[in-house]
Amino acid sequence: MYEVKTEIKIIPDGFESVNRFFHEHVFRSYIELGAKLRGRWVDEDCTLITEIWAFHDKSHYQQFFDMRKKTSHYKSSVAEKLANDKWIISKKEIHMEPTGDYFQPLHRVSASVFAQNNKGETLLVRSLHRSDTLELPGGAVDQDESLKDCAIRKTKEETGIDVEILGLVYVSHNISNGVIAFVFHGQIIGGELADCEDETKDVGFYDTSEEIIDRHIKRPYYKERILESQKLNYMPLDIITSRPYTLVERIQ
Repeated sequence: MYEVKTEIKIIPDGFESVNRFFHEHVFRSYIELGAKLRGRWVDEDCTLITEIWAFHDKSHYQQFFDMRKKTSHYKSSVAEKLANDKWIISKKEIHMEPTGDYFQPLHRVSASVFAQNNKGETLLVRSLHRSDTLELPGGAVDQDESLKDCAIRKTKEETGIDVEILGLVYVSHNISNGVIAFVFHGQIIGGELADCEDETKDVGFYDTSEEIIDRHIKRPYYKERILESQKLNYMPLDIITSRPYTLVERIQ
């Protein structure tokens, strides 16, 4: 696709007229000729309208306006266009080429670790983005990374602690924000506690017994995640590849 951003400066009080002409004439004729409207915005003062239109390619854009002038819809709106133009101060076009294809997943996947020290205290962190509560260390799974590897990596990055994964103990699906969260039971095998600059603070071991947990965990879904995880009800998880199918690892 070839996209063009247009910034239209208009005289104050001219927005209603310009906007009406757009919807009655411009939008319909552009769509009929194969253009796609990516979005249209107006500033708080209603004196600057920004539009982004997508064309099939640069050639489509170059031929587009000659094609439009030949349509009966355009010819019938010329008089209204001339009247409408009095509200327009200037137009500026910015031509934009795509820099690549970007896959936007419908859901995001995260992996975290439930690990305890020999006193039965749980490893928790305070994210700088969610400073109101402590939570399990973890984060989003990278492309081509397994859930297990993500859980180990994020725990090391956020806490300084090395863990070995023993099993999958909890899964949740937040349909409000599209996050599917996996929690693994981890055994501590090394490392030293350390905050992660620009990401976590208050890294340490905390009492998460049902009587105490509310002191540290302020969000209900994090509380439920920890309470369920510490029951250690393991669930099977197969890590696979396809074409050809290969069972890389089975976590029991």
